[in-house]
Amino acid sequence: MLDEEERIARAATDGPWKVDNEGFAEAIYGADGSTVVGGGRWGGEASVFDSTEDALHIALHDPARVLAEIAAKRRIVVLHRAVRTTTLVHQDGSQADPAEVCHACDANTTDADWPEMPCPTLSALAEPYADHPDYQEGWRP
Repeated sequence: MLDEEERIARAATDGPWKVDNEGFAEAIYGADGSTVVGGGRWGGEASVFDSTEDALHIALHDPARVLAEIAAKRRIVVLHRAVRTTTLVHQDGSQADPAEVCHACDANTTDADWPEMPCPTLSALAEPYADHPDYQEGWRP
């Protein structure tokens, strides 16, 4: 999923993107200040937004920001690589299937406290992708 986002962001017009007027946006410009990423308000072929808030939102999520967020998410995934396999014990004493415990979470968690896997941090990180075809229901927090 991150590879797909990265591919799209790298193919898009360079960011950061900015609106022409934060009070009444009519266009969004690329990093060079002259390339029009999108226009709106008046309709026509380049219309991509109907309100200043739409334009500000689009500009805020430009390729430069997307690439920075992807890099941060990848660093989080590296921090949460599994370091050992353990059999988790539920509060009622029953045992869950063996699961991998990540290094970052394992430092402050005992097996008895550990929730069902996957790691809650990685589940939270994957949550925005719940509508993606590759999302697995077992990742849901």
